[in-house]
Amino acid sequence: MENVASNPCVGCGPSNPAGMRLAFEATADGASTRFVAEPRWQGFSGYLHSAILYLALLETLNWSLYARTSRMGLPTRTSALAATRRVRVGDEVVVEGRVVKTGDVTSVVAEARTPAGESIATLERDYRLVSEEEFLRVMGYAEVPEGYEGAFG
Repeated sequence: MENVASNPCVGCGPSNPAGMRLAFEATADGASTRFVAEPRWQGFSGYLHSAILYLALLETLNWSLYARTSRMGLPTRTSALAATRRVRVGDEVVVEGRVVKTGDVTSVVAEARTPAGESIATLERDYRLVSEEEFLRVMGYAEVPEGYEGAFG
């Protein structure tokens, strides 16, 4: 999926030198990404900080919503991180998201797994799909940021 080169997002922004720079591919139900746990993202010595895992899952939820609906949404609920195992520095993590419900509230689920398919963690989020005017008002922007044009229905 295409991202704007100037995007400063810490999760998916190509222009953020300190970010994860996650790149996403559309899937039938949402989007997926993969990354290798870098030493700079450690929490406990030798292990990925859970906040980095949370960020990767959160970004996957957002991109899955966009991949499936071609829309941006405002989150109304985000679950707690449900982690089942730790990630060692150097391990590869595969993250897949899928839209599980559409309508007034659109629900998305993301799961992080090892390349062999062992579950690492899950996260869920509900979104309200909004108009461009509501997005600008809620976010406090004067105009739609580059790359978000046309993502409001």
